[in-house]
Amino acid sequence: MNGIESAPEPGSSKLLGWLLNPYLLILVGALLNTAGELFLKLGANSEAHIGGWAGAMGLTPLLSGWTWLGIISYVTSFLTWLSVLRTIPLSVAFPLINVVHVFVPIGAAVFLHETVPLKRWAGITLIILGILAIMKPVAHAEDKL
Repeated sequence: MNGIESAPEPGSSKLLGWLLNPYLLILVGALLNTAGELFLKLGANSEAHIGGWAGAMGLTPLLSGWTWLGIISYVTSFLTWLSVLRTIPLSVAFPLINVVHVFVPIGAAVFLHETVPLKRWAGITLIILGILAIMKPVAHAEDKL
């Protein structure tokens, strides 16, 4: 250590503030939750053929790296959720996090090649409309602050 401290870069606190934006964290948390679901599905399928006592107890997915990636994704999503709850009312944050109900079927279709029926797409459309309906009043309320 030479006693010279580096000054914070101009705009770095602005960048940090943007990265800690609770609405961005909701999106990141939803994406992490979605990734967790997809990873857990891959983990469950990858070790399903193993027998023995672990197979009988349903523990074989714990042998898969996909399962552990899913768990890490869930934990990280949980931590972002706690950060969101410190700054946004639950009555606003909870409906917005339900965007995960849009991301999971899309992710399952794209990455796992699962079929998403037309009725489910209709439901996904309703969820998106509901999220948009919530966001508009929230945006107006925050503009007044």
